[in-house]
Amino acid sequence: MRISTFVTGVIALLFPVAAEAAELKLDKAPASRFIEADVHLLGGAGSVTQNYGSMIPRLENLNVDMGANLGIGARAVFGIREYLGVGTAIDFTCTNYNIDMLVLGDTEPRGMSTVYITNRIYRLTVPVFVSLRFQVDKSVRWNIDAGFYYSYGLGGRQKQKIFRGEINSLGELVTERVNISTPYYHSADTYINVFNRGDIGLHLATSLNFGPHLIVGTQFQIGFKNAARYTGVYNPNVHNLTLNATLGYRF
Repeated sequence: MRISTFVTGVIALLFPVAAEAAELKLDKAPASRFIEADVHLLGGAGSVTQNYGSMIPRLENLNVDMGANLGIGARAVFGIREYLGVGTAIDFTCTNYNIDMLVLGDTEPRGMSTVYITNRIYRLTVPVFVSLRFQVDKSVRWNIDAGFYYSYGLGGRQKQKIFRGEINSLGELVTERVNISTPYYHSADTYINVFNRGDIGLHLATSLNFGPHLIVGTQFQIGFKNAARYTGVYNPNVHNLTLNATLGYRF
């Protein structure tokens, strides 16, 4: 799935929600509950945006594939009015994504390398947001959350499979296979760039409350901060993104 298709789908999902919600009547009465808390499960997809293709001329056939994003968390919203609240949450997630590419050699005779990369990362994410609440029905409430998040990378691993081939001075094809496993964060062995632990970005979510307890929704997050560190050779620009469905229990 291409990143552009992913982002377009998120925009199409969230902005019509906001447009329709604006037509609903706002209940400006004081909030009936000062604090609402829930626990929830998250499940969806995660990946990164990157500029590898434009940064490395010898890189061809670059593909970034989204992988599963799974997590668990808790959320609290402080009521200001029935229609308005300010909230925060804490989520622990495991994100997977894959990259494959073809890299041409920079010397003659020119060889090539096929690179397969699998990433698994663990993060703790804390969003802070404004929550708009609209009573759609007696037992159904519509929530729209918008704000920012901070996440910290707890750990993870990157696994690389590299297949190299070149023609030697005798005209013979020489092949080599290299397997590398390295920590995801702050490792000099990750492919192309080093990854930073901290991230700050945009948090958007929408959900429905059914009755007093059940919550079903979606959540989108994209990082503003460059997740890659300049290595002195390349200046990469990498940003995290996730799209999750949420299922929660409200206390």
